[in-house]
Amino acid sequence: MTSKIRLIGISAIIIAVLFWLAEKVFYGGIDADGVLQESFFLPLSFLVGAIGILLLVVSLFTSAKKHS
Repeated sequence: MTSKIRLIGISAIIIAVLFWLAEKVFYGGIDADGVLQESFFLPLSFLVGAIGILLLVVSLFTSAKKHS
């Protein structure tokens, strides 16, 4: 079970990086009218990244508890 949690956590972090890259490539910056152009990818990348990190920490604690 720990390896599944770890795999999901790593996948979530990779997806978060992809969301961040999509934000940087397609959005971000100020247009000609002076309006900041942002999408939902940036907050989504932080949310998915935080979930991924949380899952990795949980998997580390469960594997440490399992070896004790």
